[in-house]
Amino acid sequence: MTSRKVYCRGRIYIQGDDNPIADSLAVSGGTIIAVGNGLDRDPDFASYTRIDLHGATVIPGLVDAHTHFYFMAQSMGNVMLDGLLSVEEVLRKIKKHAQGLGKKEWVVGQGYSAERWTKYVKVDRYMLDMATDGRPAAIFSKDQHVLWANSKALELAGITAASRDPEGGRFERLLNGEPSGILKELPGYFPVYKLIKGPHRTKMLALHRQLVQEMYAKGVTGVHSMDGPDALDFWAELAAKQKLGLRINYYAPPKVLSGLNKTQIRQRYTNDYFRLNGIKMFADGSLGSQSALCFNRYLGSKDNYGIETTTREGIIRVMNRAAKLGLPLAVHAIGDRAIANVLDCYEQAPSLPSSARYRIEHVQMIRRKDVARMKRLGVVASMQPLHCPSDIKMVEKYWGDRGRNCYVFKSILRRGIPLAFGSDAPIEPLDPFAGIQAAVTRSLPGKRKAFYPEQRLTVAEAVSGFTAGPAYAVGEEFRRGRLLPGYIADFTVLSDDIYRRAVSRLAETEVAATVFDGQPVFQHPSSRIAF
Repeated sequence: MTSRKVYCRGRIYIQGDDNPIADSLAVSGGTIIAVGNGLDRDPDFASYTRIDLHGATVIPGLVDAHTHFYFMAQSMGNVMLDGLLSVEEVLRKIKKHAQGLGKKEWVVGQGYSAERWTKYVKVDRYMLDMATDGRPAAIFSKDQHVLWANSKALELAGITAASRDPEGGRFERLLNGEPSGILKELPGYFPVYKLIKGPHRTKMLALHRQLVQEMYAKGVTGVHSMDGPDALDFWAELAAKQKLGLRINYYAPPKVLSGLNKTQIRQRYTNDYFRLNGIKMFADGSLGSQSALCFNRYLGSKDNYGIETTTREGIIRVMNRAAKLGLPLAVHAIGDRAIANVLDCYEQAPSLPSSARYRIEHVQMIRRKDVARMKRLGVVASMQPLHCPSDIKMVEKYWGDRGRNCYVFKSILRRGIPLAFGSDAPIEPLDPFAGIQAAVTRSLPGKRKAFYPEQRLTVAEAVSGFTAGPAYAVGEEFRRGRLLPGYIADFTVLSDDIYRRAVSRLAETEVAATVFDGQPVFQHPSSRIAF
């Protein structure tokens, strides 16, 4: 029998025009039937179960528009190095982790950032050798654009002094020409990465379930994920059994195109829980790795302008292949030249269904004239607010006063460009409330100074970036992202009103309950709501 409920006595933010507030919401099965005031007293809903919200705030289910969700689950057993402040701390933690592994097991880690250490140290393979006792080791940087490999990993991958840099990647060298162990961008580190075996399927299912439960506690009901090809059928199978747990919009790498057809996409990879939405590509690297492609050189360098990981010709080739299947591109572009290159490609984009939207992921530094081009071309800006405070020092160090063109959230909204917010998890924490605070304050927690404060958003604009914005980005703005009749019943119940909190405490917002597909999937122990 279909579950029918009226949620009443709350503050329900609809996320429609002017974001009006209602006090009640009627749900039948997984669909919102009505939104208004006093629905619990309306005879049309007399047969509905009454759920008292006790004054709690309700917003649409939060969606993170840029994650690596499959990789995030897969890497939950890795050694985590984010937040450590010295190479000594990093190596100690790696050594302790390695000691718990078998002699032939890979030591896999992530999150180190030499740029954020108290003292910058240029790391190499030999430092890692001393901490791993003969085991192969692969340690991702915080931004995932650099892999720090030890000598055993390089040996297994066949990377030697005679190895040439691959197109779109780089092997850093020691003075004697030997590879240092620092491998830049996917083409550079893929020879090592492909050797690492992920968790077996049973373990992966358990990790996925664990991660989904963590998302419910954060009020998250959906993610857009940019992951490798293994994620495609893993998620499709779970979705077919209604066991996926979240709504996942997936952007696959170009290599999946050869095995796809329109019928397959429609029948297997398109449903209420899982959708193959497009193809993810890279136009450049990252700021932290000094590989984001820029028009001007990095301050302090002789001739470093970043790395063009895919040429315009390469992007156009994939764009045309994807378009034949009705799929748009989502292209990673951080530096201003990379963004300009992607827009040059989008100028030539084939027509697609109106719900298939071209995207640029990150949009970290952009020329103002290219902001205008994004608007004209209808390109979605998929941005991650947490990158802004995290990267302030690196922007100042490497890009200087070009920082005025970085993370221009307000300029993008004023132009009427669709804005979808995410985290880039696991690079930054998958925490929408921390992202909302970063977009509103543009400052580090505990700091008052804002980074180009004219680009700060209102709380309503930032919340929209994690609700209505992601829905538009995947062409589902008439089904998700708002609390309106006919929309999917995914919503987040907050213990207090996020629109009335001090902006310095937005990240502390507490989730009282999460409702997914019309069913409560999380409830905080202190919540008084009787589901």
